[in-house]
Amino acid sequence: MKKYKLNVKSRDGLGRGPARRLRNAGLIPGIIYGKGENLPISIDAVEFRTLMRAKGSSAALVELAIEGGAEKLSIIKDYQRNALSQKVVHIDILEVDPNVEMTTVIPVHTKGEAVGVLTENGTLEVVSSITVRCLPKNLPEFIEVDVSELHAGSSIHIDALPAIEGVTFPANQNPTVAVCIAPDEAPAATAEA
Repeated sequence: MKKYKLNVKSRDGLGRGPARRLRNAGLIPGIIYGKGENLPISIDAVEFRTLMRAKGSSAALVELAIEGGAEKLSIIKDYQRNALSQKVVHIDILEVDPNVEMTTVIPVHTKGEAVGVLTENGTLEVVSSITVRCLPKNLPEFIEVDVSELHAGSSIHIDALPAIEGVTFPANQNPTVAVCIAPDEAPAATAEA
């Protein structure tokens, strides 16, 4: 599990006007949702972009260095982008306790090519993410699913995945992770009279 570091500053002004002034100064407004209280923050836009490029689509813990010396372990829960410019306009960060289990969503990556796609003309569909429950130290970057033995008309469920130490799947008893859909049968030829 990779851990990244991000410098943040607490901010006083709330609302549209102060947020606009922060963005014009090259900062992104955000909030840390903590155990006791929520903390409004600002983050350097270039530093956040660098972090997101390094992190990619994987799940990761972020050590926040708050101006003034405090540090908090967290995960980036969500961020919003401007629809036209695609610049990040707000960040939601969730503080986590290293000794308490957390529930979060992590991405699913596939390994191999399905037999059903290569030889049986099937179509492979894979979920993009799975909800997991674990301690922060056990948080996997992603779940890898080997689809190389998947035939058309068959699927892979969570219980078929290899066990990951300290990680459970709380959402559903046994949801489908990947499925290879068989091609439709050819329509019957119409008889000409």
